[in-house]
Amino acid sequence: MFTGCAPQDNKKNEADVLIVGGGGAGLVAAIEAAKTGKKVILVEKMPALGGNTIISATGITASDTIYHQESGISFTKEDHYQRTMTTSKNLANGDLVRILVDESASAVLWLKELGVNLKVRSEAEPFWLVPVEGHYGAQLVAAYIQEANKYSNLEIRLNTKANKLIVENGVVVGAEVTDNDGTYNISSKAVVLATGGLNNNPEMIAYYNAKYANIHTQMTTPGATGDGITMALEVNAELVDMEFFQVRPLSSNGNWYHERIISTEDLSGILINKEGVRFTNETAAPRTVASEILKQSDALAYIIFDQRVYDAHADAKKAFTIGRGEKADTLAALAALIGVDAATLEATVTSYNEGEDAFNRTALGKVIEGPFYAVKTLPSNHYTMGGLKVNELAQVINKSGQVIPGLYAAGEVMGGLYGDGRVAGNNTLDDIVFGKIAGFNAAQ
Repeated sequence: MFTGCAPQDNKKNEADVLIVGGGGAGLVAAIEAAKTGKKVILVEKMPALGGNTIISATGITASDTIYHQESGISFTKEDHYQRTMTTSKNLANGDLVRILVDESASAVLWLKELGVNLKVRSEAEPFWLVPVEGHYGAQLVAAYIQEANKYSNLEIRLNTKANKLIVENGVVVGAEVTDNDGTYNISSKAVVLATGGLNNNPEMIAYYNAKYANIHTQMTTPGATGDGITMALEVNAELVDMEFFQVRPLSSNGNWYHERIISTEDLSGILINKEGVRFTNETAAPRTVASEILKQSDALAYIIFDQRVYDAHADAKKAFTIGRGEKADTLAALAALIGVDAATLEATVTSYNEGEDAFNRTALGKVIEGPFYAVKTLPSNHYTMGGLKVNELAQVINKSGQVIPGLYAAGEVMGGLYGDGRVAGNNTLDDIVFGKIAGFNAAQ
């Protein structure tokens, strides 16, 4: 049940469970808590639900699911566990990862019950379950909202920002919130923080890892500003893995410019800096490329490619459909458009086309056929790896290693699952698995 901004006197500001954040994890936690029959209030500071979940573009990672059985393509729980731990550089909490993996099949079955139909992407990528049709994130959020609307004991308040947690005798018993009518308290027996990461808070990112001081924030939604981290720190919560972020190279204006256009064997391009020279192996992992861009002048780069790439790759056309790319008949003319020395750019391309590579790149598709294209590329933060330390019940742990009574966490605000690297698709899985765990336990 949604509420607008009715006068505060008409609101009942008491609940058994208060959920802070209306992205995937928050919605799942709210649904799970509401199933118990308890009174649940969810507050979301943005004017719409969805958080970063709604922009999730590909799919979910899960193992030993009904879709693996139907397709005959294997991806076992042990495969899933090892892939997650290896990607984390073995820094993830193995106990939490085991829960994530063990509950993945039931999470996918629940999505099917909600009307989200998936399929195994391919034998080459058996961990990916992708939608049969349509946009993945939009389907998830729509399904969650439809399910949430079934519960009259679940109230959702938009445009309502949580400012701080309320603690009495060491127990979290609600939060101070602000909406369009003012600031007031919501009392509850437990609070679930599901506020997402801090991807849209560059100052906070730089505080936890100085090498990302010039990171951009286009690859996220506006609400991801670290509110839950800030509130939890005020009640002595412990953090884990906060130095780790997933960063990606992104074209200007936040339009994803897929790195595959520079990694195809025969049709590809190069990255140059403002000085007109290459500075990295463009086919390296996206976060490696993004980290190298951060080291360049003004923390930017340009992808340079030719007409063959433009014709072959839909991704190559994206920036130009919104007027964010540059095109010229010659490399010299292109250099003038982007403010790069023409002779340097020509020499860089000539050297690259001759197969001379100082960065050990093996896929060296040439840049030879005009017109030539350039797209500004910026390093952008994509995911906050670290977050609040929790136990297997999604209870938040304090700096002394003890549970903070009444406080739970789920989703990107929660740490421990990813260490120094995240398997793509695990994030919407953990929204479900730990959203359910947090919501259920908060309602007990």
